[in-house]
Amino acid sequence: MLQALTALYRKLILQNNLKPNWLSDCTPDKNHFHRRRFTAKYKSKQRIVRGIWLSFAVVALCFQALQIFLALGLLTTFISFCILDETE
Repeated sequence: MLQALTALYRKLILQNNLKPNWLSDCTPDKNHFHRRRFTAKYKSKQRIVRGIWLSFAVVALCFQALQIFLALGLLTTFISFCILDETE
């Protein structure tokens, strides 16, 4: 047990020491590729996508056919990528 805990803590310490500095910065910046996820605009887009995926889950539970599940899953994935896309 003690050996497993020390291995876990060692792994966590290595992960925190080896990650780049910009990864630990959570201040919103619309021009930075990682920190853009913390802007209000992106968070509102995430809420929309979360609602779409929850709707997909409800429909998938109601209609338990593989064809419907695959078609809606692919459509939902495509719509999610379109909404979260940041290109101009």
